[in-house]
Amino acid sequence: MSRNSVIALTMGDPGGIGPEILLKALRKEKPSSRCSYLVIGSRQAFETLRRKTGLSAPFREIFKTSGAQFQAGSVYFFDISKKVPGGGSFAIGKLSRKNGRLALAAIEKAALLARQGIVDAIVTAPVNKSAIRLVNKKFIGHTEFLAGKAGVRRFAMSFVSPRLIVTLATIHVPLKKVSKLLTAGSILEKILLTREMLVRGLGISKPRIAVCALNPHGGECGKEEARVIAPAVRAARRKGLNVSGPFSADLLFHAAYHGKYDALISMYHDQALAPFKLVAFHDGVNVTLGLPYVRTSPDHGTAFDIACQGKADPSSMLAALRLAKKAVLSKKRSDPFSRASC
Repeated sequence: MSRNSVIALTMGDPGGIGPEILLKALRKEKPSSRCSYLVIGSRQAFETLRRKTGLSAPFREIFKTSGAQFQAGSVYFFDISKKVPGGGSFAIGKLSRKNGRLALAAIEKAALLARQGIVDAIVTAPVNKSAIRLVNKKFIGHTEFLAGKAGVRRFAMSFVSPRLIVTLATIHVPLKKVSKLLTAGSILEKILLTREMLVRGLGISKPRIAVCALNPHGGECGKEEARVIAPAVRAARRKGLNVSGPFSADLLFHAAYHGKYDALISMYHDQALAPFKLVAFHDGVNVTLGLPYVRTSPDHGTAFDIACQGKADPSSMLAALRLAKKAVLSKKRSDPFSRASC
């Protein structure tokens, strides 16, 4: 890249632990001589955090992003509260429309800057979806929102940790709808996106990917394995990928955790997230595949019960920042988590 990379960090829900874990992560992972950070949020949220916990923000505030010069090694701050009704006021540790409005404004600004090519990655602190839905009823989650803003149709939610990586075939949908949403084409798409991340983002030249069955014991009491999942696996193999399955999920996660596979494809949200959070609750990272830029996030929520108390563990946020930084510094303009040829 001809310029240094810029990583945007959104504050998340101002009344949750987002601002706190963001500051703690910044203290441990400084920007390098090849990148800078841009924190997007409410000045009042960080000032309140400073008063209550003593955590100070090492920011250089900017008042416009158009034409801004981001110096490598620096941390910048853009206050979005000026353009939000009600300004920067928010409620600590509570579900609030004001909180949702500020959190959404930060995400929207980051998405705009990514679309304009001003930032190369977005690291998002946790939001409360119910709070944002008080402002935008159609909001499902970061993944779907950012994909919509970027205009991409092929995308996936993946979770990355040192010993377990898993991509979801379906994301935030009722369990009763999962079977109808699964197609051989959509599963193949997730396999290809996952391989792209493993090869270009994590440097695994010949990744081993396994695919979970939907039903108990790998199809013993259902037909989706034979009709939908197995055809996707065969299609991936025809493309030269080292893919196997479908296998019973209750055994597959154990095998992956002990190194037999580099990544798994899971059929639905909790099939993946229950075992993943069991082994990687503190250092797991949520990665959005298919975007024209890098996007990572901690894999936990807003923890309203400990907001502004200085108790929040920044490990997952720190891992998300480090992964985003590694990704943007190891690429030129092509994105290691970007679109695969589906």
